[in-house]
Amino acid sequence: MQLPLSAREELKKIVGPHNVRTDEASLLLHAYDCSLSRTRPDALIHVHDAKQVPAVLSVLYRYHIPFVARAAATNHAGSCSPLKGGVILNLAPLNHILRIDIQHGFAEVEPGVITEQLQQALEPLGFFYAPDPASQHVCTLGGNLAQNASGARCMKYGATLDHVLEADVVLPDGKEIHLSRAHNGPDWIGFFAGSEGTLGIVTRLKVKILPIAKHIKTFLVTFPSLEDCVQTVTDLTAKGIIPRCVEAMDKPTINAVEKFAHAGYPTNAEALLLLELDGSPARIYRDIASLETICKQNNAVQFIPVKTEASRQKLWAARRAAYSTMAQTAPNVIVGDGTVPRSQLPAALRKVQNLLTEKNVQANLLFHAGDGNFHPHLVCDERNPHQTQYINRILKQILQICLDEGGTISGEHGIGVEKRSMMAHQYDKNTLALFSTIKRAVDPENLANPLKIIPVNFSEKAPAAPVLPEAILQLSEAIKKARGPVLIAGRHSLQKTVPGVSTLSTQTLSQIEDIDLINYTVTAQAGVPLPQLRKTLAEKGVYTCLPADEGTLGGAFASGCYPDFYPHVTAIEAILPDGTAVKYGGKLTKNAAGYNLIRLFAGSQGKFGMVTKLTFKVFAAPVPVSVTRTFQPLEKNELWQRIHPAIDKNQKLWQLKEGKNAL
Repeated sequence: MQLPLSAREELKKIVGPHNVRTDEASLLLHAYDCSLSRTRPDALIHVHDAKQVPAVLSVLYRYHIPFVARAAATNHAGSCSPLKGGVILNLAPLNHILRIDIQHGFAEVEPGVITEQLQQALEPLGFFYAPDPASQHVCTLGGNLAQNASGARCMKYGATLDHVLEADVVLPDGKEIHLSRAHNGPDWIGFFAGSEGTLGIVTRLKVKILPIAKHIKTFLVTFPSLEDCVQTVTDLTAKGIIPRCVEAMDKPTINAVEKFAHAGYPTNAEALLLLELDGSPARIYRDIASLETICKQNNAVQFIPVKTEASRQKLWAARRAAYSTMAQTAPNVIVGDGTVPRSQLPAALRKVQNLLTEKNVQANLLFHAGDGNFHPHLVCDERNPHQTQYINRILKQILQICLDEGGTISGEHGIGVEKRSMMAHQYDKNTLALFSTIKRAVDPENLANPLKIIPVNFSEKAPAAPVLPEAILQLSEAIKKARGPVLIAGRHSLQKTVPGVSTLSTQTLSQIEDIDLINYTVTAQAGVPLPQLRKTLAEKGVYTCLPADEGTLGGAFASGCYPDFYPHVTAIEAILPDGTAVKYGGKLTKNAAGYNLIRLFAGSQGKFGMVTKLTFKVFAAPVPVSVTRTFQPLEKNELWQRIHPAIDKNQKLWQLKEGKNAL
């Protein structure tokens, strides 16, 4: 589409004439990201002041002009590609660190700040920012939130969504909102993370910073096979050991990286692990003994302590350079991003290796192995369309292997357009319909990064929702048939009744279905009482952050009283107000495929529906018990005002306006 002259003039008044570009060179330079997607925009706007963003989006909304926000454009899934033309908003000039407060442990930044730029500013102060994508020397903090990026330290410290405390967001029509973890209600920051610019634009971030660990030990371990290497990861997590980092790579990757970086990787190794521990000296000493034992049990050839900080930094710099190394070998590198439960990593690897052998495809295999996240690097030449299509088909088959093993098609790179069709393989029709409802509610004109994430005609392609167990089916029918307001409740531990409102209780959902001591996860129904949960887990020798209060598991999750529990939840199942069932996640350390329903339902107090089942992390040693917040009514921000009526069209689910938690 052509940018109307009147719109162009309005935009020039906002950002300045020289910052609205329609010349061919500017448009072509912003027509791609790190994927193979190539789509030319109609205009480019350089944004130098965050205050300009609401006015710019208001103009685009009035003229019905689609837009894509981008900065470094390091995305591997085509998230930055303007599929409907329109305007590219270049946020790279918003690159200022606004404030660093080491006393209270946070930094305020603009979205275009390079991740490594923040790290360099923090280091002299004795602090660091935990998320560490391999592209941290070029990727931006706003982009990291948009994709929910993570990196090597994710196993211990979590992904970007766990480190953002506040965010200023501009919605697609120009409306400004402020999101904060201090607010009552859904975890809107966690929900917004990974939305790939399809729900709005972040203009400011307040992120958590941490003191640099005083004690870090790094080890390079070599193995006679990649299978032995990844089995080691499964075994160490089954022992409850949580390293700071666990990275794996195969022989072709070792050789390519060493040739490029000269970091000291042993090129005679078939596979290696880069293991890193931090914490107290006593804890590190204990874990070293366990690590070495597990490695040797899996046929480790060498267990080499890294002796100097310079050597350690060199090894990590080489690991982060893996993509650059591959980029030298062919015109194009296609990077996969599948994630499986850690226990399934060996099985998934065998299937991938068999597929690559069968199809005669060479791929370098790198792993955030502690997260079950692996990045196959496949090379091609996009000037050869047949070869490129063939490699893309192979990558989709690799992602299908991840799904078959209980995984996801994205751990941190997102979906964009390149993996959009695979969403219909990962999610059923009900869940994809909910994603679509959310997108329409927030962006009814479909202007914000359109045609991303949600597959086209998914109702024809996605599987039907699975048949519900009888107890859940009964609750589904009860919600569906309700004529008046319904209050979702658990044990009524704090609120007994609400006059004139019928109560739908989760107490019939009282089963602890699975305690997995390999992945260290528990799957339990929402009505399980917290005292029973903690007692059962203690008998199994595992621990949770949840207290032994009188409420239920579902209430702890939905009430908003235990926000420290949200990062531990890896999957949910729920019944929506119309009676349909949805499910999201699995026994996964991370999932960047679609809108984060876990964080949407967290703290929502039963207003989006009834959570029926949760999967969450547990630990081999006691962890701090979640800080308990006093129950407070929901704070209804602009996202709530748009999304809630779209999900609960008949305003069926009752909102507690006073009193204590009924969940």
